[in-house]
Amino acid sequence: MNDTTITYDPYQHLPFLGYSSKAMPEGERFLSLMHFVESEKFRGVDESYRRYLLTLDDPIDFRLETAGVAQCRRRTDWDDVKGPLIRAGMWMQLVQHQEELRNQLLRPDCSTGVDLIDQAARFIYGRLIKANQDGGEPLRRVILTGDTTLSALALFDRFDQIFASRLPDELFVADEPGVADRAREYAIQQYLPVRIFSGAESCALAQQAMEKASHVFSFGTGEQPSSRFAVDVLALAAEQGKVAHHIRWVP
Repeated sequence: MNDTTITYDPYQHLPFLGYSSKAMPEGERFLSLMHFVESEKFRGVDESYRRYLLTLDDPIDFRLETAGVAQCRRRTDWDDVKGPLIRAGMWMQLVQHQEELRNQLLRPDCSTGVDLIDQAARFIYGRLIKANQDGGEPLRRVILTGDTTLSALALFDRFDQIFASRLPDELFVADEPGVADRAREYAIQQYLPVRIFSGAESCALAQQAMEKASHVFSFGTGEQPSSRFAVDVLALAAEQGKVAHHIRWVP
């Protein structure tokens, strides 16, 4: 904790959609950044309890519950992954609440009262500054898409190859089966921010995604992917002169 003025409260209720689950393929709803952080401590260890934490909408009840949880119950790799996970959650909340959070988070003196969350805010602020500088590194927002019937675990190895030199700042995926399923799982595995596009026709979703996307990688067994969304984003990427590849899948 620190004594400086708090500019952003991670317990503030600003609901956002984050990582998906089987029950919520379009993304689970997190009431606050701390709902995301505290629930992620139990991913893969106690899914029932993780989901229970997401239902606690009373701030006092939530704080009391999470303060009383024995640390031995959390995932064993938490100390190693909490930094990138907090950054991912903060990024996802920020892009969904830009107006509310711009002045709270996007500032060099952002203070949350929690050192690790302060570090995440400074990282994101610095990354966005660098992305907007002349000669800087533009944000790498990558669409992973492809056949709706292709879900081989070996896709993870292909994703690793694509991102071997640099992980994306954000993954874009459609709410559909196949390659997109694996991409959503990859985001969780790599602690990457993910944006899931759903609730409209594929053409409209493709246009939404390509407004911000910088790269498109599609995977499929044929010359064209079976996903309409994949076909549409590949066509739009070609029109816009953005990096786009359809990779033939050979098991």
